[in-house]
Amino acid sequence: MVSDSNTAPLILVVEGNDQHAELIQRSIEEAAEEYRLEIVGTIRAAKMVSERTSPSLVMTDYRLPDGAGSELVAVAAGAWPVILMTSYGNEKVAVEAMKIGAQDYIVKSPEAFDDLHRIVKYALMTWALIVARRQTDEAVLRAKNDWEKTFDAVPDLISIIDLDHTITRVNRAMAARCGLTPQEIVGRKCYEVIDGVSGSHSCCPHSKVAQDGLEHRETFERELLNGVFDVTVSPLFDDGAITGCVHVMRDITKRKQAEEERQNLERQLQHTQKLESLGVLSGGIAHDFNNILTIILGHCYILKENIDTDVDRNVHLQLIESSANRAADLCRQMLTYAGKSTLLQTEFSMWLLVDEIVKMLTSAIKKNVTIILDMKRDIPMIAGDSSQIQQVVMNLIINASEAIGEMAGTITVGLKKRLIQLEKPEIDYFGSKILPGSYACLEVSDTGCGMSDETTRRLFEPFYTTKFTGRGLGMSAILGILKAHNGTLQLSSTQGVGTTFKVYIPITGAYEQGETSLPTKAAVPVLPNATVLLVEDEDTLRNIGTTLLGTLGFSVIDAANGCEALGLYKTYGSEIDLVILDLIMPVMGGIEAYHELRKLNKAVPIILCSGYGAESVEVITAMDDKAGFLHKPYNVIELRRVLSEKLGGKQLCAG
Repeated sequence: MVSDSNTAPLILVVEGNDQHAELIQRSIEEAAEEYRLEIVGTIRAAKMVSERTSPSLVMTDYRLPDGAGSELVAVAAGAWPVILMTSYGNEKVAVEAMKIGAQDYIVKSPEAFDDLHRIVKYALMTWALIVARRQTDEAVLRAKNDWEKTFDAVPDLISIIDLDHTITRVNRAMAARCGLTPQEIVGRKCYEVIDGVSGSHSCCPHSKVAQDGLEHRETFERELLNGVFDVTVSPLFDDGAITGCVHVMRDITKRKQAEEERQNLERQLQHTQKLESLGVLSGGIAHDFNNILTIILGHCYILKENIDTDVDRNVHLQLIESSANRAADLCRQMLTYAGKSTLLQTEFSMWLLVDEIVKMLTSAIKKNVTIILDMKRDIPMIAGDSSQIQQVVMNLIINASEAIGEMAGTITVGLKKRLIQLEKPEIDYFGSKILPGSYACLEVSDTGCGMSDETTRRLFEPFYTTKFTGRGLGMSAILGILKAHNGTLQLSSTQGVGTTFKVYIPITGAYEQGETSLPTKAAVPVLPNATVLLVEDEDTLRNIGTTLLGTLGFSVIDAANGCEALGLYKTYGSEIDLVILDLIMPVMGGIEAYHELRKLNKAVPIILCSGYGAESVEVITAMDDKAGFLHKPYNVIELRRVLSEKLGGKQLCAG
């Protein structure tokens, strides 16, 4: 039916024949749907109507007084559908009408006019579908363009790769990093572009994705692309089958460099902090050394002057030896703490370690501070790095001393074995449950100033300190050491009352039964007529070394430096069974002399000797089973052990 409603579709009829126009109107009036209807007789009039309003459908005669109705198809320009009508239909006209964009072509007849309202309805429905499809296509195209813009805007290096390792698409960042255009990369193999090789390697993440269909993440350094990358490879599926993968490389080179720089700065700071702690300890160390020297000098004087003390001479000698060993132990502790000794995983007694540190610190800390010990001796041996645990204990006590300040105060150092049970969990400082098991629990409490909530909250932040820069070991470093030993800690502090730290270090199953006793030393049998080349620049050490070797039954050839030793070995090499080399010597040092001796004889045992740790010769001793290390100061027992090891089945006399 024809309606005046503005919501009804507008049908524009362009018909020069009044009779035909009336038939068309009658048919539209018979329609069940509402339509607005406007009838004009010329192309000019039709254009005026379309300029005023957009029709929903144009039905035009093919031949009009002022031109061909097909002109109105161009006027519509796809904005509305156009149906061409003619009284003289033929196939050629129909084809031309469809080619120029007409939606339909009708040959006028009584039957066609009667059915026109149905043709209109169908045309409008068809046009609605066309418009919807067009909108969908436009949306898809917009989405495609947006995706391509996003794909190229992402700074990560993205490649789409098929199952044959062929690159099918890359973004601009990937192309720019390779110095190529996207078109130049497409079609090439991924391993050629990314790795610069002719075939995929066994750990290729793309191959892994193709095998298991899972996403894989790895970090690689790629020299060809000049960087370190986080690589994510995700599978692409089509109907459930893997067709390829998306290969995303995120450049983390700057982040890695920043992390390495941060770690380096932290190591430097920790080393500075350790040296500062050594400054705090210097007074106590000097005190201990002076006590040791007083004992040694006193007993030497008694023996030298033959003073009658009613004590056997051997007692004086034993006390001298004991004091010298105590001095050697103190040197080793300080070398380890200053970072001049190798950090090794060993078995050690927590009780002895804490006891030694407390004795050393007693002389170093202020006299207004009293240290009280409450340590149980039933602590099993601990497996770990004793020098790092030493740092933790030492700095907790030093921090406690500084918290007390100038007022009188007390530091209580406790040590006991703690069993954490699953049904009775303990919570650490960070709110996590401490894993069930046996622990050595070190407790350091002070009656100092205590800490505020702010300080307690920030205490374990890297580089955070309430002291001046570089003083003491940061608590973040202490936490790192404990984590490396699978340990943890608890902390309680009240301002004006004091602070308590509880450190938990796990006791491994191998040491649960108690402290490990040292194995009994086996008797060392005899090796007669063996000759040692002893190379030592200090006359006194060379003389005592010669004497000790003589007591073991060796003949000794001595040299003052590496150059002299080489000359002697070239002359007497066939007679020499073993060489002892000092590391630090003038003219030619021990390392250089070792390499020169190896050119002469690859099998002769060589013992390298130094007051520093074994780390300076680790490369040599790890690669050469005929090379060994002897730490100064040494006694005859240690000397005999090392010589026996390197001479294999040969045996030494007991002296």
